[in-house]
Amino acid sequence: MIYSSLAVLAMSASALVNPFSNLVHMHPRPAQPDNRVSIVIRNESVGFRDVKVGGHIYTIQASRSISIKAPAGTVVYAASPTVGYHSGDAILEVTPKVNNKIINLN
Repeated sequence: MIYSSLAVLAMSASALVNPFSNLVHMHPRPAQPDNRVSIVIRNESVGFRDVKVGGHIYTIQASRSISIKAPAGTVVYAASPTVGYHSGDAILEVTPKVNNKIINLN
């Protein structure tokens, strides 16, 4: 009985110390630079538009925009048929040249 009481006491004492041991990490990693390109895709039509970026489909409501960060070389595809694009057509390729630009879809 005394051994189980000592075990409970030791475990409760270690629970008090444990949260403080995670405050300082002994081997921190250096911060990685963010090399992604940021673009804003604006839908200027009266209906919604779907775009596919990096395998994810985003719906842009009429007269709305979305902000996307993607690595250079990523292609933005039309995911729904529109007047100017068929589903699966490439709209643009993300390059550093289009960083912080607004891309308008009609």
